[in-house]
Amino acid sequence: MYIKEYMNTNVITVNSGTLIHDAEKIMRDHKIRRLPVVDKGELVGIVTKDRIREATITPATSLGVWELNYLLAKMKVKDVMVTSLYTVNPDTPLEKAITEAHEQGIGTLLVVEKNDPKRLLGIATTTDLYKVTTTLLGFGEKGVHLHIINPSESGSVQEVLSMIIEQEGKINSMFTIIPPGKEKEDCIIHLDIADADQIIKKLKSKGYEIEERAR
Repeated sequence: MYIKEYMNTNVITVNSGTLIHDAEKIMRDHKIRRLPVVDKGELVGIVTKDRIREATITPATSLGVWELNYLLAKMKVKDVMVTSLYTVNPDTPLEKAITEAHEQGIGTLLVVEKNDPKRLLGIATTTDLYKVTTTLLGFGEKGVHLHIINPSESGSVQEVLSMIIEQEGKINSMFTIIPPGKEKEDCIIHLDIADADQIIKKLKSKGYEIEERAR
């Protein structure tokens, strides 16, 4: 899976000469929190609601309220936009994009042409990536989630999967994870069935410790 499969290509942008008040209105009207800044087809920055808020909260000053309002009304996107950008290309693997967004502490991935890093192709927010992740893991979907605690102590993940298949259980997704404070992996399996009692009974008979999570 690549970021190009999940990015939003219908990107609303502004230019660096856009007034701050106009940028705020665009974000408000479209219910978004960020706007890439593009000048003459080239990506030059990004402006966010938080960035605007920080820039327009004025500290104590000798200027009067009318003077302050006049100055704020004249502020443009170029005065507050972020120009140090983190970008990815369309062929960036989805898992790498999610990891790097987390490590960089950023909320938006700007997707640019691989051979032309100034050409904006799309964006993907961490909210978008979160939705993709929850879908891939089967969260919120009907069925049964089995949490096999440290399966290597009683056998192996391969044995667990074989036993589920023998019981005609349909596996929608499966992943392993090392819980905080532990050293060994647990296995989470999402089954597309309404009742996993027989599967659970079979696995427990082999010594596996299992928790059935909310359906």
